[in-house]
Amino acid sequence: MYKAIIIDDEPWTILDIEQTFALENMGFEIVGSFRSPLKALPFIMSKKPELIITDIRMPGMSGLELIQKVRSHHLNCEFIIVSGYNDFAYAKEAIAYGVTGYCLKPLDPDETASCLERARTALNRRSALPQANAYIDDTFENILNYMSTHFPEKLTLKSLAAVFTMNPNYCCTLFTKYLGKTFSQHLTELRITEAQSLLKSTNHSLETIAQMVGYNDYFYFSKVFKKHCSYSPKEYRRQFHSIKESDS
Repeated sequence: MYKAIIIDDEPWTILDIEQTFALENMGFEIVGSFRSPLKALPFIMSKKPELIITDIRMPGMSGLELIQKVRSHHLNCEFIIVSGYNDFAYAKEAIAYGVTGYCLKPLDPDETASCLERARTALNRRSALPQANAYIDDTFENILNYMSTHFPEKLTLKSLAAVFTMNPNYCCTLFTKYLGKTFSQHLTELRITEAQSLLKSTNHSLETIAQMVGYNDYFYFSKVFKKHCSYSPKEYRRQFHSIKESDS
């Protein structure tokens, strides 16, 4: 079981999260709930939960500020944002910090399940990394964390290697060694996975979503998306909403 905590300044929202997020069914155990990020931070540093579900707007410290603090300590955890604000600026900033999902209140069970699945997949992937060489593991874990935060930016293998003062060719071999894929393939998967989430959970235009996940050219984004998902972004959104309507 992975450890999870919930942070929201509204106690009824904490209850709603506990009821809507099927945490135990997805392999998570709630080890704490807090109404203040300031109070949650020492607990996070001490207990190191693998999943943090947090609101954005809270007194004293925002959810995004909390994410910054935790990321600065290089803790390997996933974040899910729960917010009552369908605000493009918030969503874009949250994505830049590499959050697993951005769920709007009132919470949708299908959306929350999708976010938890992505968080569990990311955590399982980390657990599966070979442990033969701890130094290389730590190096590559930092690379993956950096990419999960910076994938919407203009990111290349050369620029990534420069961040970690590493030879680009050596950096390239780490991806094939530990993930069985190239840097470009992993970067594309991060972007397309986030695009899928945004297409399902927001009303942002297709061009805006393309930019949010790192593609300034919408037509190229659409081509890459269709190659990975068999649907264009427009078709994918329409298919998702038609399925959702038939289930309701």
